[in-house]
Amino acid sequence: MIPFRWTIWRVGILSGLLVIAAGCSGGQHKVSGGGVESSNLHAQFDRDSRNNEDNTLGVKSKWLNEQAGRSKPANPGSFQQLDMTNSHLTKAWRFSPEMAKPLERNQGIQAVTVLLTETNAYVAVIPDGHNPDIESHPDMMANQVTPKGGIGLFGTDKGNARINWGDSGGLSMTMSSQIKSQVLAMSPPNIQRVFVSANPNFVQRIRFYEKEQQRGVDLSAYMNEFNTLVQRVFPNDHNTRR
Repeated sequence: MIPFRWTIWRVGILSGLLVIAAGCSGGQHKVSGGGVESSNLHAQFDRDSRNNEDNTLGVKSKWLNEQAGRSKPANPGSFQQLDMTNSHLTKAWRFSPEMAKPLERNQGIQAVTVLLTETNAYVAVIPDGHNPDIESHPDMMANQVTPKGGIGLFGTDKGNARINWGDSGGLSMTMSSQIKSQVLAMSPPNIQRVFVSANPNFVQRIRFYEKEQQRGVDLSAYMNEFNTLVQRVFPNDHNTRR
């Protein structure tokens, strides 16, 4: 028979290990596009320690310099990940309203915005009963960047904690998986990953980019910001064609 004290000691050790494991996994939600929960972890998903987007203040130039001499792929439709350590990194993007419309026919979905990069598709979803105009932080529709400069979303001195990237926005894993499958079916072969989120802050910033484009703004000015944004919203959550 196992002594009572030994049993209590062993249970205590196991409980401690469970607490440690829970703490280690608490950095991000286990839901689709839930993003980073703790503002203390935001920095590890930045491409560079400089968050501002103003050229006069030191834009994240390291990657831009690295990419300057890269040659074009022989097959433009082939899979070419720009950085093997960062599946999100991009230098080209476009909106795809033709892909968004079929997704909006899904039950429980009121609006969808689809943004395509070289190898990824990003889907901003507004489920029924949600309004990102109300649920998101006001900064999502502010902090404009232009070719002449601007601090952007991450260049302010207000701190990371003001923005909640951990809110799943009411999107279920079932609906997220369904949308991913639909997007892959509609996508050209170069789109290898699909990232879906209903986080109201992510949705609102993507909508902001779209509005900027409609006003004639050159979206390349937001490229650094976007590369930081998607790392925070999708640190590990992705689905692949392969």
